[in-house]
Amino acid sequence: MKVKKKYIILLSIVGVLIVARLLLPYFVTRYVNKVLADIPGYWGKIDDVDIHLYRGAYQVQGMKLFKVEGNQRVPFLDFPVVDLSVYWDAIFKGEIAGKVAFDKPVINFIGGSSEEKNQSGKDIDWTKPLKELMPLQIDQLIVRKGAITFNDFTTRPKVDLSMKDVNMTATNLSNAQHKSETLPSDVKLTANSIGNGKLNILMKIDVLKPMPDFDMNLKFEDVNIPALNDFFKAYAKVDLERGNFNLYSELALREGAITGYVKPIARDLKFIDWKDKEETKNVGHLLWEGIAGLVATIFKNHPNDQLATVVPVSGTLSKTDINTWKTVVNILHNAFIKALPMETDGTVTFADAIAAYREQMVKGDKESEKDNKKEERAKKKEERKEKREERKEERKAKRERNKEQNSVSE
Repeated sequence: MKVKKKYIILLSIVGVLIVARLLLPYFVTRYVNKVLADIPGYWGKIDDVDIHLYRGAYQVQGMKLFKVEGNQRVPFLDFPVVDLSVYWDAIFKGEIAGKVAFDKPVINFIGGSSEEKNQSGKDIDWTKPLKELMPLQIDQLIVRKGAITFNDFTTRPKVDLSMKDVNMTATNLSNAQHKSETLPSDVKLTANSIGNGKLNILMKIDVLKPMPDFDMNLKFEDVNIPALNDFFKAYAKVDLERGNFNLYSELALREGAITGYVKPIARDLKFIDWKDKEETKNVGHLLWEGIAGLVATIFKNHPNDQLATVVPVSGTLSKTDINTWKTVVNILHNAFIKALPMETDGTVTFADAIAAYREQMVKGDKESEKDNKKEERAKKKEERKEKREERKEERKAKRERNKEQNSVSE
């Protein structure tokens, strides 16, 4: 009898789990679609949800997010599979953390002549659905074979740029490993661009802060420039026959204070001769291309056939300072003294960002003191003006009284 009772209890538990497994996808799908519907200016949907109880995970399939205005033809977000899972070992340690993995996700940006035609995502917090779907701390974020595209259908020619094979791994985002480092999280990202360019980003970051601190190293190499010709025709009004583009950068951020540089390098650059062009262009356009080609020829390093500079970056995120003078000096240095190396310089560390932050604090204190003095002077000026007005009114009233007394005497 006792054995039979145990079997009944066991079968009941199994039955409850089966029913839960069958019903959960329906309720989760409804919940996710409701979350997507609540994003202002956008509408979204998912196709299905798969529940994996044995590993504490579920998969969201066919997640798409569209902009309502502008009748955009492509979704802003297109995530075929999003896998969200819990770290059991973290739970056993009394912590709640998990992992999010995206398989072949696509983010589509669209440029345009108006906000209605733009699709940048800056007007919404599109991370909200992920936060709602994963109410626990995300410790690891993985992207496999993703893509980022940029299209502008309003230009002539139309612009179509893309980053394919985007792979990213971000670890220890919740600092579940309890590292004492200032920047406890690691991010590694690789991608291939149009024109066969290779993008590599390495970053140390603290994402737990409202404004994350970071130390980033970026390399974007071997881009075949003619593959970007539609972009240059649309925005720079130039045609390029050949060339190779590379970009190197080191940036560090501390409490909103940024420091670092961006180093663009173009090699074997050649503009298309106007005689070889099939389309007819106006004189102004041809003149502009001629000037651009002449400038590139004059200021390139001829032994290496290289046009390059280093652009120093400083200030804050809200007020970034680009040192134009140093940028020009670096162009001349590359052209006439020594060609800039095609690599990161290794000159920027997080300590530089800390120093930049302290400098901004001192600068802010001085500006605040200056503003206070300016405000105090303005206040005193206003007080003097009010006193002059009062004396003026008193003299006017006195004249009126004297006038009345003289009238009475007469």
